Amino acid sequence: MLEASMSIPRLLVQVEPSHAAIPPSAVRRPHSTDQPQARRAPAGTGRDVRAGQLGAPLAVLPVRVDADLGFGPLVAGAVLAAEGLATLLTRPLVGRFADRRGARDATMLGLFGAAISGAFYVLAGLLPVSPITALGLMVIGRVAMGIGQGFLFSGGTAWAVMLAGPAQQGRAMSWVGLLFFAGISAGALLGGLAGDIAHLFTTLLPPQLAPDGFLVAAVITMLVPLGGLPLVLMAQRSAPAPHGAAVLPLTAILRAIWRPTLGFGLAVMSYIGTTSFVVLAFLHRGWHNGSIALFVFLAAFALARPVFSGVCDRAAGPRPVLLALAALAGGMLILGLASDEHTAIAGAILAGCGMSMTYPLLALPVVRAVPATQIASGIGLFDAAYDVATLITPPLAGLIAATVGYSAVFLVLAGISLLAMIPAAAAWCRRPAT
Repeated sequence: MLEASMSIPRLLVQVEPSHAAIPPSAVRRPHSTDQPQARRAPAGTGRDVRAGQLGAPLAVLPVRVDADLGFGPLVAGAVLAAEGLATLLTRPLVGRFADRRGARDATMLGLFGAAISGAFYVLAGLLPVSPITALGLMVIGRVAMGIGQGFLFSGGTAWAVMLAGPAQQGRAMSWVGLLFFAGISAGALLGGLAGDIAHLFTTLLPPQLAPDGFLVAAVITMLVPLGGLPLVLMAQRSAPAPHGAAVLPLTAILRAIWRPTLGFGLAVMSYIGTTSFVVLAFLHRGWHNGSIALFVFLAAFALARPVFSGVCDRAAGPRPVLLALAALAGGMLILGLASDEHTAIAGAILAGCGMSMTYPLLALPVVRAVPATQIASGIGLFDAAYDVATLITPPLAGLIAATVGYSAVFLVLAGISLLAMIPAAAAWCRRPAT
């Protein structure tokens, strides 16, 4: 789930460099006016496939809005943010649906929502409409993606947890997250290659029929999630809540899970702040390896999952999550105080390892605090902490950077990560639901 929007903050501050990544001729299209493990593999794989199309538009959408349609980077950022806002607003309803109808059905709806999103992108790229109409179609596509994302995240994670069983819930969440990271990375790669693919079409088709890079990415976005549907249909279905089963109101669920949710929301601010500002922080210090720092942070984040996934299910108290948060805070502190870029890169690695395990270690108390028939609702409310953090962190970090400096951003994030230890420890000391 963390991985889902990792590219969005970076795109907000790197809209102009993206022009260099994709040839303008390729982008522009003028407008005229174990058993449990074996059984949950399809659930994770379906999420992995869907993540591919989530990443595909991120490489070309800002360029389309900013340069091709001429609306500028501010509007480009607002279009990208529409997805996160739609996800946040619909998470409670999505969780309820997944609990009542089954997590697999919610996952399927997520795939359909993603495909519909791609269809609106295709319309924006194909129809001879005015720029404002094309922009409207893309906004609808982002909203559809946001709703689909909520169905897939809440449904897919709950589905994997249910199939894994109580003994392997932490491992299930770790691996589903890792598959999603791989999927969104592959999708972003395909989106980045969209211009090259479009250029290939220009050598095979007449100019009036050859698609541009945006349209190639739109088609990828539409078709890839449909490819995940057979995997979802072949997988074992999770049982919906029994008819007449007692249902806790969302306010009661939130009271039961607010501690891990708050801890996660505070911790994930460091993730968002790093992916958004580490490259700029390096540049302002006169260092040239900011992209390497970002890469090793994300690589450590991904690689720590399979290495430490077993820790989640063996954890009997708050020590593992406190160690993870300590590593995250230590990495942020090193990034803020480092006197050379090699030390800062080491801090990024440490922070990535710590951040990697905070999600499964804080999601486990959520799963254990809610009734088994309402796991999806609990996960949906828990994941909403990330949505809120994505709305708060970039402007807050930007304000700190503008007034105090980029080093101060990471020092403040280190303090926030330490603050997250309080609700995180309290979450693990709370007795699970029976």
